[in-house]
Amino acid sequence: MLTSPLFLYAYLASRFSSNKTFEVVYIKGMTKQTLELIEFGYNGIFKKLPILFNLIRGELSLVGKSIEFTLDANQVIPDDKIRNIKPGLMSIEQLNALVGLEFENSTDTLIKAHSSFAGYIAAVIRCLVLKATFALLFKAAPKTSPHISLFGITLSNWSMQQLLDEMLQQCSDPQPDMQQYSFVNADCLNISTDNQAYRQSLQQSQHIFADGIGLRLACLSKGQALRANLNGTDMFPRLCQLAAKQNLSIFMLGGAQGVAQTAAEKMQARYPSLTIAGCHHGYFNRLTQGEQNQQVIQAINESNADILLVAMGAPNQELWLTQNRAQLHCSIGIGVGGLFDFYSERIKRAPLWLRQMGLEWTYRLLQEPKRMWKRYIIGNPLFLYRVWRENRELKKRIGSITSSSKAMQVSNSSLSDKQLTKQLQAKLGKAQRHDAKLPKFDHKHASTRRARFDFAMRCNKVAKRSLDIIGALTLLLLLMPVFIITALAIKLSSPGPALYSQTRSGLYNRPFTMWKFRSMHIDADQKLAELDQSNEMQGGVIFKMKSDPRVTFIGRLIRKTSIDELPQLWNVLKGDMSLVGPRPPLNSEVEQYSIHQRNRLTVKPGITCIWQVSGRSTIPFEQQVELDIEYIHTQSLMADLWLLLKTIPAVIFARGAY
Repeated sequence: MLTSPLFLYAYLASRFSSNKTFEVVYIKGMTKQTLELIEFGYNGIFKKLPILFNLIRGELSLVGKSIEFTLDANQVIPDDKIRNIKPGLMSIEQLNALVGLEFENSTDTLIKAHSSFAGYIAAVIRCLVLKATFALLFKAAPKTSPHISLFGITLSNWSMQQLLDEMLQQCSDPQPDMQQYSFVNADCLNISTDNQAYRQSLQQSQHIFADGIGLRLACLSKGQALRANLNGTDMFPRLCQLAAKQNLSIFMLGGAQGVAQTAAEKMQARYPSLTIAGCHHGYFNRLTQGEQNQQVIQAINESNADILLVAMGAPNQELWLTQNRAQLHCSIGIGVGGLFDFYSERIKRAPLWLRQMGLEWTYRLLQEPKRMWKRYIIGNPLFLYRVWRENRELKKRIGSITSSSKAMQVSNSSLSDKQLTKQLQAKLGKAQRHDAKLPKFDHKHASTRRARFDFAMRCNKVAKRSLDIIGALTLLLLLMPVFIITALAIKLSSPGPALYSQTRSGLYNRPFTMWKFRSMHIDADQKLAELDQSNEMQGGVIFKMKSDPRVTFIGRLIRKTSIDELPQLWNVLKGDMSLVGPRPPLNSEVEQYSIHQRNRLTVKPGITCIWQVSGRSTIPFEQQVELDIEYIHTQSLMADLWLLLKTIPAVIFARGAY
């Protein structure tokens, strides 16, 4: 009701600016069903409004499984864990993508959301709040660059799978020196602005990955989108699974006494083949040449670990890795913050629904308010202010560069008239050569031509339908004696009904019932499999056989003269078919079509077409397709009338008919 004015606008826009007022797309529903989604024909922001009717009919949910498109209206949908959940206008996958949790399994979350009314309402609210927030704050579509610069720190914009693949590659083909990776959040970048040693440590890291909603918002403010929210806590179980599968070993350094060991035992219980090369707490004298520090380095090297995880918190973990990098023999060293505390269950992590809102930091604040209040209450606004200030400075620099370029142009005006004339002539000649290569584009002229073309297409559609109705009615009346005689001959010559119906694929692959006079024995469909090897039609999609044993004596006569096709005049009158158009294929034939061949389905099927009057069954299937597509692109009322006239001698002389 609220969007009815928008419906009216979209309807009128589709009606007058597009060939089709409505479009149909097929999607995978629940319990092996295929659904039809109706959309407006124009390409505008209100194109998908009719989907609300699918919601009202109970075919869609507000939050459900992701919409998956299918080309076939009758395609069987395979069973899965969420087969009894409807597709949704919003999905958990979309929610995860907004905050960079695409690597999280959304299936369990979706099932939980649909297990109770409260869970469903909570999921709807989460989706609506996040989508509205991002839409209001960031209207321009962000880019996805491989690297993003923030406060002079270059972030590697990777997915979780890219990170794991890179770690596997480094361990398989190790470099002479240990490769250092770092995760940074808003607090880390705040520290880097004041701690020069930490800043240099980050800049010396091979890769730096963004963690947290703060960095996601900062990147979006620069028109850049982060692929994923990467941190050690999310990476750890996936890394352990990879290490267990690829026979890699991990050393865990950091945390209080026994915390790393407990986390290692719990992870080994989950992945029995996982190798934890060693564990050590983080409370030791970290002076580079100190005795305790050297003992820890010796223990790590003797363990032959491939990957070193250091959980000492920022900036200590990155500084320690940088200072001792030359002495460590691991392939990879990476700072992972407080993940040992989470996986030893010493500290509980925020639930997934809170992380899906980008509010994990609020959970940490509630757990440890005395330790975390300064980081989040003061640090988060300070970080956003610094991002705003950096963006403002960048805009100023861009403005100054633009002003400098203009000043250079002005300075050129002080050149002598002779020099200036030469420069202008050179530029003019270059511009003329450029113009000679590129055609000029007139927007107004193009819009006028588009409008004329759309109007001509609509007139052609009306004329074609008028021709179909008048032609079909006239022929049905004139040929009624032929109908009666043919029906009697079929009934007297072989047992079974005079008419034969078959499901065919129509416009946009919509199934319809096509009628013909029966030209075969009643068990013809059952015998088709036995004759499959005798197919004489090139391409294998259509079955044709000159001496088909299934065809009756009367059937051969009516096939030769195309009388068997006359009942399709009723299909034309109903609107399922047209007098002229590609022949309607069987559903089994459409399943074998390529994407290009499916172009045949973009117009109504017809009784006759180009290849019907050019040799019929003697033309290979691939050539039939090309002739049908040629008709689709060149169709007009005069072309239809000409093809109907050419059909008369084709029927009389029975060229290619069998």
